[in-house]
Amino acid sequence: MQLRLESRPVGDVLIVQCHGRIVSGNEVYTLHSHVGDSIDKYGDVVLQLDQVEFVDSSGLGALVRLMRAARSKGGDLKLSGVPPRIRKMLELTSLISQFETYDSLEEAITAAYLGSKYSRPKAGDTRPRMLCVYESTDVCTFLREVLCNAGYNALTTLSIDDARILLKATKAKLVVVSARLQSVHGKPIRRALDEIDPAVSLLILDENFATQDPGEAAEKLLTSVGSRLAASG
Repeated sequence: MQLRLESRPVGDVLIVQCHGRIVSGNEVYTLHSHVGDSIDKYGDVVLQLDQVEFVDSSGLGALVRLMRAARSKGGDLKLSGVPPRIRKMLELTSLISQFETYDSLEEAITAAYLGSKYSRPKAGDTRPRMLCVYESTDVCTFLREVLCNAGYNALTTLSIDDARILLKATKAKLVVVSARLQSVHGKPIRRALDEIDPAVSLLILDENFATQDPGEAAEKLLTSVGSRLAASG
């Protein structure tokens, strides 16, 4: 089965879901090309391997090379959901000790932010940290640029579920949410966030935020963010 990769950013961490086989030839080339370029942008990459059927020697070598490339730049390549057959290969080749492996994606993302023996923790930034959740990548980019330029530490994601993982990992002060994403599996967003951190502030954007005049939208956003953070202390 040909290797298929699906990627999504969760804050500053890139998640790459792998489907199929990681074997010599086009599959290894695809993995190198996709993940290699992503390392330069994100640093920390998590490969989800639960849908991978087989990895040959060339594939294992590719994983090691990508992991070392990430660590040479201060990041890491972590493995999540490693199937028993592939885990056994890593153990037999003694490569299991080279990688950080996690049973769940949440554990891998949390480790990326808290740091480990391989990767540096994403700490030391004293700017107020917040999460932005919007269903459009372009709007996420706009939100992040506006907020970071205003002196905030803003992380973005397209998914409420991913935002909940980030909230656990980063202890953000504020979550900024699209008007279309006000529930999680039928549960109101406020209640879903309270289960993780009742102290976190919530800002729901206008329904027409994406089509507003950018200057006016940015001004209103910054005013609302400042008010929420001031109210929360």
